[in-house]
Amino acid sequence: MAMLAAGIAAGGPGPAARAAIDTPHLVVSDATGTLSQGDLGRLAGQAEALLGRVLAFWSADCATDRLGKIAVVFDAPRRGAYSSVFYWDTANGRRVRVVRVFGFAETPQMMAHKLTSAVFPQKDKLIRNLMGTLAEAQVGNPLTFPRCGLDGDDWVRALIEAKALVPLAGLGPDHEAWGMKLAAGGQVTVFDRAKQHAAYAETESFGGHLFRTHGIAGLKRLQALSQGRERPFREAFGADLADLEANWLAALAATAGERQGPAARASALWKADPAGACAQAQRQAHGPR
Repeated sequence: MAMLAAGIAAGGPGPAARAAIDTPHLVVSDATGTLSQGDLGRLAGQAEALLGRVLAFWSADCATDRLGKIAVVFDAPRRGAYSSVFYWDTANGRRVRVVRVFGFAETPQMMAHKLTSAVFPQKDKLIRNLMGTLAEAQVGNPLTFPRCGLDGDDWVRALIEAKALVPLAGLGPDHEAWGMKLAAGGQVTVFDRAKQHAAYAETESFGGHLFRTHGIAGLKRLQALSQGRERPFREAFGADLADLEANWLAALAATAGERQGPAARASALWKADPAGACAQAQRQAHGPR
């Protein structure tokens, strides 16, 4: 998920908001105006620690000297849902990387994903989400979308059984292919939650497959090469996207017997309510918020 913004202050902290807190790589603020300076400091420390895990996983640098610190803005949940978004903004005439975190009373969701997007800015939504969902699965919150307390591979097995799998080549740069659209004010909203969940679960599963077969170096090579050309999968991995997709699905089929229980749970949730499968899985894993 992503969001465009006209300015960091838009919809941001009001008069009651506490002063922003600097960490080595972040500038952390409260858009709700409800946090004490001590609570904001605690969240800032947790955010810096999570970024540290993201950087360690990718063996990457935050590029603070080149791009400046990442602005992390803690905000209220959107329509009761926890999530995070990454976008570029402008402050004092300079572009700023912003990760806005919706919901922080419990463990934030999608924060490792969006911090990865900030560390590796990427226009291609497929490549951006391959890396982001992988980082969330490895060092983030297991309850977060699109895992929702289960495993991306098991969601994909459920999609295959339901004949709802979306070909990876169809997951283009347009938001509509992901069940999303650009709304008034520049915010990206979801119009097809089932399609969005399917698309993101597939990218997590496919990204995990690439990680297991080609390692961190292969994914970082894909990210670097994609800055100058469109979807350079062959240059990065020695095979076109279609062949990599076939290998991924074959690997899932080969291990299906080992995951019958979890895959059956994902399948039952998907069959009952594709649009609500993630929320129901989260409730089963964690109980109602």
